[in-house]
Amino acid sequence: MQIAIVHYHLNRGGVTQVIANHLRSLSRAIDEGDRWRVLLIYGGRREGWPEDLPRACPQLEIARAEIPGLDYDDGDGGEGGRPDPSATAAQLASELLAALRHHGFTPGETILHVHNHALGKNVALPRLIELLAPELGGTLLQIHDFAEDFRPELYLRLQTALTPDHPERLPAVLYPQGSGVHYGVLNGRDRSILSKAGVAATRLHWLPNPVAPFDGLPPRNVARRKLADHCQIAADTPLLLYPVRGIRRKNLGELLLWSALADGAATLAVTLSPLNPTERGDYEAWRQLAAELDLNCRFGIGDSGGLGFAENVAAADALMTTSVAEGFGMVFLEAWLAGRPLVGRNLPEITGDFTEQGLRLDDMYDRLAIPLDWIGHDTFRQSLATTYAGVLRQYGRREAMPARFDEAFAELVAGDDVDFGSLDIPLQRQVLASICQSAVRRSELIERNAWFAEALTANDENHRELVQQNRQVIENNYSLERFGGRLRDLYVQILAEPRASGPLQPPPAGEQILESFLQLKRLRPLRMNHLSA
Repeated sequence: MQIAIVHYHLNRGGVTQVIANHLRSLSRAIDEGDRWRVLLIYGGRREGWPEDLPRACPQLEIARAEIPGLDYDDGDGGEGGRPDPSATAAQLASELLAALRHHGFTPGETILHVHNHALGKNVALPRLIELLAPELGGTLLQIHDFAEDFRPELYLRLQTALTPDHPERLPAVLYPQGSGVHYGVLNGRDRSILSKAGVAATRLHWLPNPVAPFDGLPPRNVARRKLADHCQIAADTPLLLYPVRGIRRKNLGELLLWSALADGAATLAVTLSPLNPTERGDYEAWRQLAAELDLNCRFGIGDSGGLGFAENVAAADALMTTSVAEGFGMVFLEAWLAGRPLVGRNLPEITGDFTEQGLRLDDMYDRLAIPLDWIGHDTFRQSLATTYAGVLRQYGRREAMPARFDEAFAELVAGDDVDFGSLDIPLQRQVLASICQSAVRRSELIERNAWFAEALTANDENHRELVQQNRQVIENNYSLERFGGRLRDLYVQILAEPRASGPLQPPPAGEQILESFLQLKRLRPLRMNHLSA
């Protein structure tokens, strides 16, 4: 079997980690007497890539090929002298086929496994798929993130580059259909959306991320002492760890709200600062606000000069999340494998797959209730309407009809409260200030959110049974071994399917993809706001 895996880069990060775990999984699923060949094709960056991976994958022969044109592009394509995406795709196709042959691969017997081809980070990739699919043994397009999911700047890049005169044709370019072209998705939500768009069930596959077991964590007392020395975090105060980069969708305002409600009873810490300059300003503004409000929050404790990931996890009493949007939601699984309970915001559209298989998220909430009269009904409605109208315009959609907006808005207001995660950043700041200035309001909010007191005290001692139960569920359903067999069988299935004999076809109802994501109930204004603006 010959597999060519394509991604923009192999830098340390979410998709790159998934690729590495795919290879570890696949190696475990291949018979000892067999050996599969894998070629990793990427743009050239591989900071943090595990160079010793081949030793961990004895059943795979792994090679790499760099094609710089596969990396992120920085233009919209086709305008202002920028390369036309079709011409770029033709050049990339030639280089990719040459790379396959150089490494001894036969294109017609090779499966091309492409990650995030339609995200908009490189506008030539969808055209590249059109050119390569008929030449190869099969194509697997794995989608981790959607440009349609409140990423209007990326969607607009794709539309401007690929279908400038006919925006309605963009789904046909992004999601081509045909024999031998298969799709992989991370969760049931995405599978449902692509199914509604008309992707055939036989070519639509659930590929949840495999979760590698945690290596032994260092002793907690050692990690806590080191944390105290490096980050001045008291060793005798409970630590709730948010193990992420602090980008906008991670909802750091809610982390600060937790800290305000805890009133010094626990330290809350986020591990990593953003690398993206456009995210950095928002992050620093939250850090500054935490200092101004004298909150027991720490930022970047895993940055250079801080502790490593395993040390931070070992030091934590519990892991937490306040994120409002995820593609897969690895933290919902990893926490339990690390022997720590997980507290914070639940994302049912993501975690539904997990809970169906028995995972218990007892200390998590779907909404953090804020009294609506603290904000004002009209103020909240206007904030939401303004943000939503702006998003729709960016996507080239008509504004929602007043009746439809009011109906959807009513679902967001439950009785006399609203979810903190549905507030824009100025309103989140307003709520935070009021909590810090009023012990009465702090008490009222804790009473309104009855789950908070228990979640704040969660640790591996008082959640030992739950940690063990959830670990077993994860090992049974998301282990490297379990996933490896699924991926192996899928590759075999794709290769056995005849290739498309004619041009690839559009999805029958491709417009449903954008419609499904752009529902008002899914809007989280903080993803669109810039705190530092």
